[in-house]
Amino acid sequence: MRFLKEYVIIFLVMLSLTGCKDTKKLTCTDEDVSSDIKKISDLSIKVKDKQIKDMTFTVDMIFPKESLSQRQSYMDEIRRTKPYMDVSLIDSGIRIVTEMEDGSFIGIDAGQEITISELKEVLEIQGYTC
Repeated sequence: MRFLKEYVIIFLVMLSLTGCKDTKKLTCTDEDVSSDIKKISDLSIKVKDKQIKDMTFTVDMIFPKESLSQRQSYMDEIRRTKPYMDVSLIDSGIRIVTEMEDGSFIGIDAGQEITISELKEVLEIQGYTC
């Protein structure tokens, strides 16, 4: 057992000295209420070698019972004005999913160098919990 602990410690030290090239994932959430509609936002970002490799932004809009009939008009408007967003019905509202495509995310170039810790800091300043 002691040998295993020493091996793990040596492995971790070597890994920290050589640097890890694995993809790291940051997941952040935020909640907001506007016009009685609760918005739960989830942001998932994968970074490898200080480059964003994948990004998915999901927003669940939870409607009060008296406004559930408006879900379809919200969906139609989003599909008309923002065709890059995937919109679907959920039990008490709608879900909007936006994914990174061709190196950009909603018109933002994802090619700049950034670390997970820098992303986390920026998103937490904007009110996300990561």
